[in-house]
Amino acid sequence: MGKHLRYRDVKHADKFAETLSALWVKAEPYVIRAGTVLGVATAAVGLWLLASSLFGGRGDTSWEARFEMIEKATRDAPSDPEAAGSRMLAKMDEFAAEHRGEPAAAITLLELAQGHQRRAAALRDDKPQEAREELAKAAGAAEQLLADFPDFRHAATAHYEAGKARLELGEWERAAEHFEKAATAPIPSLAALAKWHAGYCYERLGRLAQARLRYEEVRADTAAGWCAEQAEFALAQLGRRSPSTPKPSTANPAPSK
Repeated sequence: MGKHLRYRDVKHADKFAETLSALWVKAEPYVIRAGTVLGVATAAVGLWLLASSLFGGRGDTSWEARFEMIEKATRDAPSDPEAAGSRMLAKMDEFAAEHRGEPAAAITLLELAQGHQRRAAALRDDKPQEAREELAKAAGAAEQLLADFPDFRHAATAHYEAGKARLELGEWERAAEHFEKAATAPIPSLAALAKWHAGYCYERLGRLAQARLRYEEVRADTAAGWCAEQAEFALAQLGRRSPSTPKPSTANPAPSK
């Protein structure tokens, strides 16, 4: 498979395209970071609401065990933050398996997905293979959550987390499926991000009509904010591609800064 090129790597024949690419070079790091921050913030709100509704006034032993696990990990954390993080993720994984199907496991699985993605980001430059392993674990945790809790009230957030991990792994088809489901989120900003990422996946797959449709939806969404501007840029790029343009490479995406 050919080497995957990011927008910043594409050579253009005229000044208009060069200007668009220059704008993307400046905006791209902030787009990815903002999307990640929004996803984490959305999940945090969801976790708080779920915990308060399920745990309030109950003496559920699985919740007690979960809070004790977190408290002990915080108290006994070694001086090495990386080792502490790895050990905590391992304990959370054991907890989720031990309490599978219980509400406390749902929150733990969503936190696992986010935790593994953070570790992947930290390892991406120096240890790319380990970063990919962390991404696979992140996707697995989110997908396990969706399998165990099909009626999970924050399923859209779990789909978004799974989609991000699959996208980073270059698994465009699976990522697009998750983003399509995340696009039904009742939170407008999360839905807009999911549609933008779905469009990106379709573009990588060479399904330009679907990519254009998703980008146009984001561009027309008054609640999309800066995401609408990115969709406008993506549509401009698509407009410059010939219908005979070869299908983009399905190689793994270049790491996001």
